[in-house]
Amino acid sequence: MLKLRPMLRRSADDHVLVFGCRLSGMSAQAADRRRTVLVTGATRGIGHACALLLSENGWNVVGVGRDRVALSELGSALGARGVTLEGDVGCRAVNEEAVAACLGSFGGLDAAVASAGVTLAKTIDATSDEEFDRLVSVNLRALVYLAQAVHQPLARRRGSLTFLASNKALVAQRGSPIYVATKGAVVQLARALALDWADEGVRVNAVCPGVVDTDMLRRFVEAGPDPEQALHAVIDAQPIRRLGTANECARAVEFLASDAASYITGLALPVDGGFLAQ
Repeated sequence: MLKLRPMLRRSADDHVLVFGCRLSGMSAQAADRRRTVLVTGATRGIGHACALLLSENGWNVVGVGRDRVALSELGSALGARGVTLEGDVGCRAVNEEAVAACLGSFGGLDAAVASAGVTLAKTIDATSDEEFDRLVSVNLRALVYLAQAVHQPLARRRGSLTFLASNKALVAQRGSPIYVATKGAVVQLARALALDWADEGVRVNAVCPGVVDTDMLRRFVEAGPDPEQALHAVIDAQPIRRLGTANECARAVEFLASDAASYITGLALPVDGGFLAQ
């Protein structure tokens, strides 16, 4: 019979708080039959949708985020096959602790999804040093730290790493140059790692969402003088004439993590309702 032991602890370096369940009454071999995925940014938007969809489709999920209440709710949704960690992925130790949770709780790591991200609707002249550092830390440095932490575990299982970038990584937009620059770097990092890790059987791809109905989008449009008009303008600019959903992006992530995408690496996949086809 499967028994659950609640887990709530500080890591040794005090950077991250771990929530979840240890599995008892089950062999490591049995736990390994299910694939394990690490998802950062798992409490909001696309990352949250990825964590839920992958769990529903049979994956063990280790989710990382900064919102303790949202993490608790996510942990309840994931159940016995989920572990959640509170921490800032811009800190190297948080990424290392997340990988340790995958190995300790589920015996390995088959896929990682880097979904944490922030936006900034400011011109370059209006951007402060603190804002610049924050965007680089979350949108780029965190991905480097994650890649370093997951590399060897993924290589052992010939797994995959998927970055959430943006279609603005492939075509620029006005008014947010630092955001655009960091997302462009994400795509190039995915392509470079795809080449570096190909001999090890590790695939690396980027999903490039267009306008998706998330908290990040709402914050972006609300930063302008007329949020309602801005939102309508964004929708009208889409060939499909609507916003995307987080779950639509999560399905693309799930595909890239699956065996169905076993010959796909180095791809920047737009999920943008046809915006880049214009």
